[in-house]
Amino acid sequence: MAHTFRTALGGEIRETKTSAILEAEVEDYPISTHAWVLDEIGKDEDGKPTEILFGALTMQQWGTRPIPDEERLDLSHYPKEFVEF
Repeated sequence: MAHTFRTALGGEIRETKTSAILEAEVEDYPISTHAWVLDEIGKDEDGKPTEILFGALTMQQWGTRPIPDEERLDLSHYPKEFVEF
């Protein structure tokens, strides 16, 4: 990227100049989104390294909602058809 972007994650300020298109499959649903590439995001509450972190805009775009008590995602609003605005 032309400019360095900063974000606060894992209790630290992280910087990157690298972005990518991330294509993933979440519970058998394909998802594609713009991603910032970082060497390290941080650790979760159990001390395990976080590998991928989806932001609110991506979750809204793909109709996902976290269910923290069950440690899973609700994908019941996943778009069944493409709608262009």
